[in-house]
Amino acid sequence: MTGKSPTRPPLASPVHPRADQLSRWAMVAGIVAFLGGWLPVLGLILGVIGVVLGLLAKRRSNRPELGLTALILSALAVLTNIVIDVIIVISFVEQINNLPG
Repeated sequence: MTGKSPTRPPLASPVHPRADQLSRWAMVAGIVAFLGGWLPVLGLILGVIGVVLGLLAKRRSNRPELGLTALILSALAVLTNIVIDVIIVISFVEQINNLPG
């Protein structure tokens, strides 16, 4: 024996801090998009950003459950915002049609 100890493979895979940050940012964007989904255009922009970050986090992160949650929240925000935008447009059209003249 030479006195050297055999090298062992690592027990756990190394943590990827950038991937964890991506999942955290996706979750933050999903929550903000969900809470701001009722704002006419801003909610749609936040929702799309949250969907993109959620998809990236779901694929690249070692915490894909956060990416999936962010994706669901952002998708609900986008759908809510589309409904709100349609209601606002219909309301404006009715107001314009009811003008005297």
